[in-house]
Amino acid sequence: MASMVIWLMAIVLEVVPLVRAAEAKFTKHYKLFYSYLAFILLRDLWLLVVYFRWPKFYTYAYWSSEPIGVLVGCGLVWEVYKIALARFPGAARMARNVLAFLFILASTRIFVKAWNRPTWIPGRTGYEIERDLRIVQVALLAGLVVLFACYAIPLGRNLKGIIYGYSLFLVTSVVNLTLRYDLGDSFQRSWEHTQPFCYLFVLLVWCVTLWSYAPIPEPTTEPRLEANYESLVAATKRKLHSARSYVLKAMRP
Repeated sequence: MASMVIWLMAIVLEVVPLVRAAEAKFTKHYKLFYSYLAFILLRDLWLLVVYFRWPKFYTYAYWSSEPIGVLVGCGLVWEVYKIALARFPGAARMARNVLAFLFILASTRIFVKAWNRPTWIPGRTGYEIERDLRIVQVALLAGLVVLFACYAIPLGRNLKGIIYGYSLFLVTSVVNLTLRYDLGDSFQRSWEHTQPFCYLFVLLVWCVTLWSYAPIPEPTTEPRLEANYESLVAATKRKLHSARSYVLKAMRP
């Protein structure tokens, strides 16, 4: 009964920021975030129907939809980087390349591990796959927070809420998935109430920080992020040119 109440409360809290953003007409500023939230809401409603109408298929319905949620979450992380680095085109270009590289690396690792398994176990294998992708997302968001903290670049109330709320969700998910994978169902019984409460807190953070649109404020001093990026690119080009010259000299008879 307690789990059902928490589930219904989560659905209500998912509706609130979506309705508020639609009424205030600022969904266009965070399209992928609200797409992610809308997907989670529709998924919860669908799972609720499955739970009552076809309880035997609930596990399969959950794990078949979970990978889609993880991929949509990756899009959310990409949007956070895009918005946060909008004033720094060079750094944004490098960030996009890093995002693509890490996503391909994680996907390749997951594919290889799945290929080497003799059987596909929906629950246990799903824990491991989701955990690996969540860890990549945590690392990317943590890197963004550290980057902006080092250069004293303001994020704004909306973006902070999205980052901190989603980061909390990711961290608790990684802990949950790791321990469920290692300890099995015995851990799940002790965690089944803790994680939903954490998720409710995440939704409350989003409801508060995204109640109205707050654009990213201009920094009081000009950050040196773009200048440092240009210096890094120039230094890399010089080293590559020197290495190319050295190789050409070594190849000459």
